Amino acid sequence: MNFQERVSRGIKEVGDSFRVLLGPGWLTMLADVDAPSILTAMQSGYYTGLAMVPWLILLTVPLYFIQELTIRAALGSGKGMGALLKEVYGGRIAAISLIAMLMIDGAAYVGEYAAISAIGLLFGVPVVISVTLVLIFHTAIILMGGSYKRVENVLLAISAFILVYLMAFAVIPIRAQDIYGALLSAFQPSSYSNSLYVTLLAANIGAVIMPWMLYYQQSAIVDKGLRREHYIHERFETVMGAIISEILMIGSLLVGYWLRIRGGIVDGFQSALLSISRVISPYWFVVAAVGMVAAALLAIFVISLGFAYGLSEYFGWPSGLSRRMCEAKGFYAFYVVEIVPAALIVLLWRDLANLILGIMVFNAIALAIPTYLLINLTSRRDVVGDYAISRARAVALYVVTTALITAGIYTILITV
Repeated sequence: MNFQERVSRGIKEVGDSFRVLLGPGWLTMLADVDAPSILTAMQSGYYTGLAMVPWLILLTVPLYFIQELTIRAALGSGKGMGALLKEVYGGRIAAISLIAMLMIDGAAYVGEYAAISAIGLLFGVPVVISVTLVLIFHTAIILMGGSYKRVENVLLAISAFILVYLMAFAVIPIRAQDIYGALLSAFQPSSYSNSLYVTLLAANIGAVIMPWMLYYQQSAIVDKGLRREHYIHERFETVMGAIISEILMIGSLLVGYWLRIRGGIVDGFQSALLSISRVISPYWFVVAAVGMVAAALLAIFVISLGFAYGLSEYFGWPSGLSRRMCEAKGFYAFYVVEIVPAALIVLLWRDLANLILGIMVFNAIALAIPTYLLINLTSRRDVVGDYAISRARAVALYVVTTALITAGIYTILITV
């Protein structure tokens, strides 16, 4: 084998490795680190220091194990979540789950648009233009329909820009005593009587797993045509994505923590980015802004696809990016239309920082319906065959999900 052949083989092996790593699981996990989640992490660092770091590390576990259920459900049944829920539980239960997701989707879109429009203003771009550009870009991607891979490649390219928040670990110093204090605070009962601490904890829990993530990953696996032999690869991709997503959240938290130490402000997207420009450097302001816009864009695409998949499957319509627009009109129509009301809200309502934090808390509660149903589905061998989880794992997942939901309810009770 000559040098050129060795180089070609090496490039092919690297490409094969990336194809194993990047796909539905990776996109779902990176979309999870959306703009409101980044702001929530920054606010956590600003108001509570490193106190949330142990929780963010711990939340990696339920993030992976709950999302891994979508792989089992997709490969075991060959169906997306919308179709599977209707087949097993009937139309009414499936509709309730979809409605819960629709509510979260609408709230999430507001957060993503708010981030993009706020950042646009910092660069002199009016809100109406920012929102319009997002709508055009969001719709233009649909014109690439007919090939799942083409659209996935665009989303993978967008996801790469979110990784800029990993640079926080190289820029921001962390002292050992601060880490020790963060670990200690997690075991102090007084922390849980502090409404701000509990609110931020619940918001971070709500930022970890959202209903649209479940719908998107399961349906995307089916749409991409993954089969039984891809099971291990998809699990690896998902666990790597889960780890990276929580590392990105910790990186964002470190930014907020450093801004607090250096006299910055983190009460919204604009104040956080302007503080980065003043406290760290104008260069990092641009980097952080680009990363946040990419996070918002990726989330908008994945949320739209999750809802379009779920609704089309519920009605039994042809769906998926592997189909052309003329073959799946309902799927593409819902993808385009769902984001429009949120765009109008952002154009009419400017002060959205507190609303975004509330959305994150509500996520922790709205997660209940689809997650409980998914756990039950994947514990049934008559539904997913050999991919069924054990009774012990099902019980553990029920307990963890209930704990996450309880945290959201407790937050509402102590902050009312």
